[in-house]
Amino acid sequence: MDPIVKRKKYHLDPRTKLFLIVVIATLELMDINIYFTIAVGFIPFLLFLSNRQFLGSVKYFVLFLIAAFIHVHRVNMQLNMVLNMIVVLMGALILRLSPAFACADYIIKSTGASEMIAAFNKMKVDRRILIPLSVMFRFLPTITQESHAIHDAAAMRGIIVTRKKFWENPARAFEYRVVPLMISIANIGEDLSAAALSRGLDNPVKHTNYTDVKFTGKDLFAFLATCIFLAGVYLLTRGIGI
Repeated sequence: MDPIVKRKKYHLDPRTKLFLIVVIATLELMDINIYFTIAVGFIPFLLFLSNRQFLGSVKYFVLFLIAAFIHVHRVNMQLNMVLNMIVVLMGALILRLSPAFACADYIIKSTGASEMIAAFNKMKVDRRILIPLSVMFRFLPTITQESHAIHDAAAMRGIIVTRKKFWENPARAFEYRVVPLMISIANIGEDLSAAALSRGLDNPVKHTNYTDVKFTGKDLFAFLATCIFLAGVYLLTRGIGI
């Protein structure tokens, strides 16, 4: 069964979301200047807010700004050489990769599996790619639910694995939480693959879908606003070499 995804007031077409993640991931890897990088990183923050992921938006943006601060002051940092190298490297990785990962988190939490499959069908994606993707979109939310279920089952038996208890006995904590989760992952993967095949996703005939996806004015606004915003920031800051 598809994970329940409540449609928020500002709900974008999956193809628009994929366009945004491609643009963000590409531009973040281009070392233009720090102002443009921050502008690109600001887009996932707005996407989080549109989906009412308030806690995730705050965590992401604070982490991103810290990474930007480290990048700007990397030359003046007075730390041990090894520690300085680690801090600068971690800051650079967060600065370049966190926007794409944030967009991926937004897409997973704001898009249902049927909705994404319908979008891929309209994009004429090959079924050899479509089946693994459909399994993946059902797999990640199911694993989260299974992890919570394992935690609740352990708590009912008086097994509470906190951070403190984890470090007191990592082997036992690993046995209680990670081993059951790994077994569940293997079983769930097989079940979801069988479910995808039983629904006829590998059948070459044309498929119908209960979920209708289409571009709306919101998608056009998101596309134009993103292009105009990034183009404006680039034109205003292209002579700055930070």
